[in-house]
Amino acid sequence: MAEVFSYDIYVLGLKDPSSSGQYRFASAMERLTGRPSDQFEKDFPPPNIPIFHAMDPKRAVETADELGNMGVLIEVRPIDKPPQEQRTIEAETQECPACNQVQPAANVECLKCGIVFKKYEREQLLKMQKDHTLEQAMIKAMQVREEWLHRATQYLEQHKTEKDFSAAFGDELVQDEVPFLRLDSAEGPILLTSRRLLTRRENIFESVPYEMIHEVDYGGGAIKTSKSKFRLQIIFHTPIPLKSGELAKNMAWHLDKESSFSKEVVFDWGYARNFICGSCGERELEYRTDEVQGTHKMRCRCMHCATDHEIDLVECLAIPLASE
Repeated sequence: MAEVFSYDIYVLGLKDPSSSGQYRFASAMERLTGRPSDQFEKDFPPPNIPIFHAMDPKRAVETADELGNMGVLIEVRPIDKPPQEQRTIEAETQECPACNQVQPAANVECLKCGIVFKKYEREQLLKMQKDHTLEQAMIKAMQVREEWLHRATQYLEQHKTEKDFSAAFGDELVQDEVPFLRLDSAEGPILLTSRRLLTRRENIFESVPYEMIHEVDYGGGAIKTSKSKFRLQIIFHTPIPLKSGELAKNMAWHLDKESSFSKEVVFDWGYARNFICGSCGERELEYRTDEVQGTHKMRCRCMHCATDHEIDLVECLAIPLASE
């Protein structure tokens, strides 16, 4: 019996003879030979001529495994010739972005997970564009916040205030929030900050971002309700859940005379706007109150791109919700 030196590999057929199976075979051959895949799509090799000739044992096993994984039916025949030097020309490869499978760069879809590369790239590009728009929207919102911070600081510099005017709200204030005006009323104190209106009623603190204020009614029909009290009412875009568990469509206070002199400041800040759609950057938001698992949530929807946002009443942010 002759001593075996090398192996020939013959292709007998495909487990899946459809165009998809032919495509997988052509892709495997492109990777193994470095020749364009369309050569193998057009001309299927005859079963009596080896597609690989005189391969050394290691190379023959690797090639047989690769073809087998691609659904190619093969036969490996030993021959008594020394292995030929295999001219390996590795085709340019790519790594699947979804499953990390390495495969020919010419592939249209992944051999392992089946994603279509162009479609996946378009989806990723759209996601990146959306993420970039969100980032830009957040940057704009933060810039407005900086402007409000500057305005609040300027107000403090230009108006004399008591040293401890915001002491009663100390634990409620968040980082980088500047309180600049306190109003006193029969219902409890009100604090205007660079982000929101804070109020304390019966020792319960409530937070109202300026964006949630739809209208400011300073006095209504009868501005002066008594010799020393003036009525202030703010009306919300949508009912706000209070810490007491109630939903409030508005809040009203009877201000003392000194606080009533700040009417223009209340108007100015009551209509301040900062919320921006995190998907398209527009400001046309429609507000609503949703009940989620027994809890009321403040939300808004962009009227341009229909992206929903959840509103954080304390941080005063409109946060885009993931698509359901």
